[in-house]
Amino acid sequence: SPWLVSSPGILIRCYMGSGSSMVVLNSDVASLVEPGQLSIISMPFDKYASAEHLFDALLQWFKDVKSPVDGSVPKDLRIVEEKPGREFTTVATWDGAMCRMAAYLCPLENVPREGDYVVMRRVVYNKAALTITDTLSAGGADNLQLQMTGTTILHKNPSQFEWFCIDKDGVRRSDAAAAKAVQAIVDDIFRKFELDKASFGGA
Repeated sequence: SPWLVSSPGILIRCYMGSGSSMVVLNSDVASLVEPGQLSIISMPFDKYASAEHLFDALLQWFKDVKSPVDGSVPKDLRIVEEKPGREFTTVATWDGAMCRMAAYLCPLENVPREGDYVVMRRVVYNKAALTITDTLSAGGADNLQLQMTGTTILHKNPSQFEWFCIDKDGVRRSDAAAAKAVQAIVDDIFRKFELDKASFGGA
């Protein structure tokens, strides 16, 4: 869902970005871990946060499901199948009528003709390896369809963010459109880091 669901792991063509980025992402560049593959990779961000700090913020971001357009929350949000330190699944229910109207402006995947729109994301993570894999499905409550599987890898020395996804057709994506979407998410997280620093007197 490019409008309602935003994450490292979904392409958001309608995400309202800030226009300026503290940590710039580059699309279709050589993966730091998979020879011959392309990924979206950030510039080093050590002066803003550690790789572990960003890892924790991304996990929290996955749990705090909100609309990327206006920050609104779904009508229902459940966290299920949680295995501490390993994985969790979020199930967000959005008002179906509003989603059907929004689909005229932004391409939403598998919106049901009636009933609410459900987005389910399974997040599997490894803190030691600093990796996150999220698998996203969307549709009606009884007709969820796989949309994509995103992979996030955080590197140290220097600290860098790497991301790519495999879309529903099995194609690896790391292009400019995907980078623009993920950039908005990274921008949001780093803005929060700066606000946190300011609230603690720059500490």
